[in-house]
Parts: sequence; C-alpha cells; structure tokens
Amino acid sequence: GEVVGRVWSFRDITQDRELHDELTRQAFHDALTGLANQSLFRDRVDHALTRIERTGGAVAVLFIDLDDFKTVNDSLGHLVGDELLVAMSERLLTCLRSNDTAARLGGDEFAVLIEDIENDKQATTVAARIVAVLGEPVVLGSRPVAVSASIGIAFGRPKIGLDGSALLRNADLAMYTAKRQGK
Repeated sequence: GEVVGRVWSFRDITQDRELHDELTRQAFHDALTGLANQSLFRDRVDHALTRIERTGGAVAVLFIDLDDFKTVNDSLGHLVGDELLVAMSERLLTCLRSNDTAARLGGDEFAVLIEDIENDKQATTVAARIVAVLGEPVVLGSRPVAVSASIGIAFGRPKIGLDGSALLRNADLAMYTAKRQGK
C-alpha cells in the first residue's frame, strides 16, 4: 500500500488538433475564396432567424451573381476566372460589417447575411455599395477585367415567419428578377 513512484504518460496532440481545425475549416469554408460555404451560410441564416424570433429585429439576405462571368472563363480561362472570384470576394468583404456573413455558394454566386438591420434601406444601401465596388475593373495579369453584379434581397422578420430555406429561395428569386430586368 506504499506509493513508491509515479508513471506519467504524455502525448503531443498538436498535429491532431491542427488536422481537426483544418478539416473543420474545409468543411465550412470555400476552398478558393475562404468565404463561408453554403452549409455554414444556411446555418448562420437559421441561427439569425431563431434569434430575431426571440429578440425582434430583422435580417436581410443578399444573393449576388456576377453577370456574364461565363464569358470571362471562356475567353480568358478558368485560372483567370478563379483570380476574378478571389478578387470579388475580397472586395465583397470590404462592404460588410464584421458581424455580417459573406459566402460563396458555388460558381459565381455569392450571398450575404446582414443581421440587425434597422430598416430596408440599410440593406439596399449595402447592395448598392456592393454593386459599385464589384463593378470596378480588376487587373488580372496585365489586362483589366470589368464585371457587373446582379443582387436580389429578401428580408426576414419575426412577423413574416419565413424559415431559412424560404428566405434563401426568396433572395434567389429576387436576384433572377433583377437579372431579367436588365442586370
């Protein structure tokens, strides 16, 4: 019954933690742009809607599509197209507050969740700023490339009772309406 020594066992889990963190990042972020992916974006929208049900307020979802992006890919190549997507994602982030969420949903489609909006004009002001910033030419390689963007906006409020999927669908429909009306 007398203690005569101790045995200690240590294991360095640094690589395990780093791998776990990297896999988590890959699961919820777009590999090219580093923005949230569709899965993380939908989760954030759902959480935002749940929160406003409890506390009030409103949120806005913006769906953004780069107009004629296929032309850039077809004429300049996919690598230049990827460079353009990265540049557009960086510009998009400059238009947002730190508590807003930007995501790349795939291809040339992006989405933004604006939380805690006070009125509809706040979201339309952000959308106008995004259109202006994304519309500025980007120098890729040695050539300037200009694109424009179409944006659809949908609002979520407690009284409306939309779930996340319906809110995203409404923003997507609004974006296609904007495209049909002249981009």
